[in-house]
Amino acid sequence: MDQASVVSGLRSFVPELSLLGTSAVSLLIHLFFRKRGRRWAGLVSLAGFLAAAALLVLGPRSTGEIFSGSLSADGFALFFKLSFLLAGVLAVLLSFRFFDVEGSEPGEVYVLMPLAIAGMMAAVASVDLVSTYVAFELFAIPSYILAGIFKKDPRSGEAGIKYFFLGTLSSGIMLLGMALIFGLTGETGYAAISGSLAAGSRIALAGMILVFAGLFFKAAMVPFHMWAPDVYEGAPTPLVVFLSTAPKAAVFAIMVRLIAVVFNRYEVEWRLIFQVIAVLTMFWGNIAALLQKSVKRLMAYSSIAQAGYIAIGLAAWGEPARQAILFYVFVYVIMNAAAFGMILFIRKGDTFGESIDDFRGLARKSPLAAASLLVVLLSLTGIPPTAGFMGKYFLFAAAVEKGMVLLAAAGAVNSVISLFYYFRIGRAIFFEDAQAGPPLDRSLGPLLVVAAAALALLVLGIFPSLLGQPAALSGLGR
Repeated sequence: MDQASVVSGLRSFVPELSLLGTSAVSLLIHLFFRKRGRRWAGLVSLAGFLAAAALLVLGPRSTGEIFSGSLSADGFALFFKLSFLLAGVLAVLLSFRFFDVEGSEPGEVYVLMPLAIAGMMAAVASVDLVSTYVAFELFAIPSYILAGIFKKDPRSGEAGIKYFFLGTLSSGIMLLGMALIFGLTGETGYAAISGSLAAGSRIALAGMILVFAGLFFKAAMVPFHMWAPDVYEGAPTPLVVFLSTAPKAAVFAIMVRLIAVVFNRYEVEWRLIFQVIAVLTMFWGNIAALLQKSVKRLMAYSSIAQAGYIAIGLAAWGEPARQAILFYVFVYVIMNAAAFGMILFIRKGDTFGESIDDFRGLARKSPLAAASLLVVLLSLTGIPPTAGFMGKYFLFAAAVEKGMVLLAAAGAVNSVISLFYYFRIGRAIFFEDAQAGPPLDRSLGPLLVVAAAALALLVLGIFPSLLGQPAALSGLGR
């Protein structure tokens, strides 16, 4: 690799390098400015995310492979990178109020989050097994620490331990699958593997299944979902906003590249796998959510179901499905962030209310908060004129185009099921007595974030081309 190619690769990698710099600066501020350094580190992290987004949008474009073909700077990777940065911005904005009320602000959060996003950005651009695994671990390891960041809180500690042990197990399974593929082909580059991988090989099929199994864990897809409810309930709420959206989006981007390039000769097999996984994940997530009284556990099972909807796009892979996946992943980041952010509306002493009953009478306490949450819940359900409806429509239409009518019907049935548990939250907000509930938190930060998210969901639902057109242009290899 000559010097010119290195310089060209670094030029395309500037946003990721800026995030590494952001993490380093946040660490120094956190260490040397004890009293206010933690909040300053958060502001630096927020500024770093916005700067990285600006560099992605305004910087030079490159559609070719960089660093000797290990990474690709195409539009597909760019779209997902912006989704990660959006998740990071929303998480940091919500964390300020959360840590103020909790009385403890671990500055390590603002060091680890840029590192995790840098790893995700490298993972979605990776076109080589080695770089994929290294990038995967770069965002997985900080995620384990973020889940258990409150060391003195038993719930947070339990969340971190569960996430770590099950996460390392899934990484080992994925690595074993990659080893089988490498042993069979002697190649690590995606394109080279595709050219060497013979159709019908049982070893290759076993390797593919093992790789997908490791990725299914990180996306909280059945039957590898068991960690999600406990981790999401125990982790600090703003960090759940991040952990439930950005890593999941990164995993789906990795799976898209694998099915489109590496395992393209095993289309029949992986289409069947994704159809089964999509149906199981949707039904399990939605039915389990019906039984929950905690908003965080309810939303954890809802996020499992959302992964099932996205898996419909993988099963129906093609150009319409690619656009649908990109559209829905971006919308999912907004919806899930706002849904978990609503927990910060209800103050209960030095913490926040997490029970559905805590939201009783919210419409009388704050009409703006109630209206914003109504839009978010409608979008999660998939009711027009929200972006969630358009996202599901695109996914279901892609399935119908591939002849998977029953899969699309299963998605529609699950959307109806989800209406029942989302309605429980809506009923508490609009139709139940306010006297029994805890007081409203009067901070404007979370309210503005959720209101802005609700507005974005309405705008993207009414004018889907605002997001659909960039999604259409963000193709693999271009």
